[in-house]
Amino acid sequence: MTPPAFDPALSSVAAARTTLSDLDGERGELVVVGYPIEELAANAGYEEALFLLFEDRLPTDEELDAFRGDLAARRDIDDSVRSLCRTAADGDAAPMDALEAGLAATGLALETADPAETARHVVAVAPTIVATYWRYRQGKQPAPPREDLGHVANYLWMLTRAEPDEDAVRGLETFFVTVAEHGLNTPTFAARTVVSTESDLVSAATAAVGTLKGDRHSGDFAAILDILRTVEEADDPDACLREYLTEGERFPGFGHPVYRTRDPRAAVLATATERYVEAGTDRTATVRTVEDAATDLLRAERPDSTARPTLELYIAPLLSGVGIPRDLFAATFAVARMGGIVAHALEQLDSGRLVRPSARYVGSQADSWLPVDERAAVGDELFRQPGDSLEAVSETLATLSEPSRLEMLLALFDADAPVAYSTLRAATSIEDKGRFNYHLRQLQDYFVADREDGYALTDAGRRVVETVVTDDQLLDVE
Repeated sequence: MTPPAFDPALSSVAAARTTLSDLDGERGELVVVGYPIEELAANAGYEEALFLLFEDRLPTDEELDAFRGDLAARRDIDDSVRSLCRTAADGDAAPMDALEAGLAATGLALETADPAETARHVVAVAPTIVATYWRYRQGKQPAPPREDLGHVANYLWMLTRAEPDEDAVRGLETFFVTVAEHGLNTPTFAARTVVSTESDLVSAATAAVGTLKGDRHSGDFAAILDILRTVEEADDPDACLREYLTEGERFPGFGHPVYRTRDPRAAVLATATERYVEAGTDRTATVRTVEDAATDLLRAERPDSTARPTLELYIAPLLSGVGIPRDLFAATFAVARMGGIVAHALEQLDSGRLVRPSARYVGSQADSWLPVDERAAVGDELFRQPGDSLEAVSETLATLSEPSRLEMLLALFDADAPVAYSTLRAATSIEDKGRFNYHLRQLQDYFVADREDGYALTDAGRRVVETVVTDDQLLDVE
């Protein structure tokens, strides 16, 4: 059997056929159900974009009115979910935790098992959960959802209990449309995986929110706002930005796993900020100052970097400008993305395929069973006293059955710092690449760690060498 391709990030694997969106990372283009994101965001309301994702076409006037009414009628949440939101707020839980728990609890009171209806329900209640939690956290009573307002306007109403400003609604709606769908990202892949087992869409949406909680997906929004404010107050913006570009750190708002050029959504949000936010031109001017200066600094200090501006750089000024509290940036992103998440889940259900990738085993192949009274605890003496030769030593190590493996450990011990694959291979006498890779795999995880900066001994690996090598032994690893 031919071993599967090894791609831990799945970035080079196409795991689904979709009609929802197409990303061109090299050209910096995003097409959503046939429409360039620039055109869709400039013309569509959120409900219109949702209909497009769910039905693969734009709605008629009558269909759009009916769709809006159906979503509006599903916005209210059960008393048990409302009580959970209060508990989360009283306990100072994070907004994303409240949304995750609230969505999961929604499934308990849901009266339908129809996937399409459940998808609409999840989209409709997500803003209500976040707003209810937020009102409780502010020591206020929740603002009940209003069926006379659109999806985005109602969200602003529930957060503030004030009549939403027209420009704020349009600015936030542009944001919702822009981020609603973006291919097989981590949240949508999680949702697809869940429903591929024929589980329900509430579980899929809950799993997706769990991935959005991670700092690597939506943890930089507030940090970017802090950077922008610092730059606005700084006499020397370039010097200020250099402080953020310390060795090995990722600069917030730069670098996307797909795009190798400017994120096309960044321009959309920049235009929305200028058009719909008070003093929006000044805000985007600051963002562009940061964008230009950071791009130049990254190119100068990290010439090999492909990091280019992403939409994250423009999310913070837009959301803060339309009145979204900074603590709710990530939760608001999740609420906006919910339409794309459940659309992917529905598409996966239609495919009838189970998502089941394989894994490459790198563990031991030849362990012998030991009775419990003969086993040593981690940290105890793991090895018998070494003999007079390398072969004798390796015979005493149950998990090091080949002298070549001990040779690798000795090479890493001698380096005393993480080393690249090529450097490690050159430091051993193993000429055959396949044989070298095989023995390296047997050592990985427990004895050898594969770090971002190279291979290095684990504590267990270092104990092996320190136990085996004595001052009066001559071990040639060259």
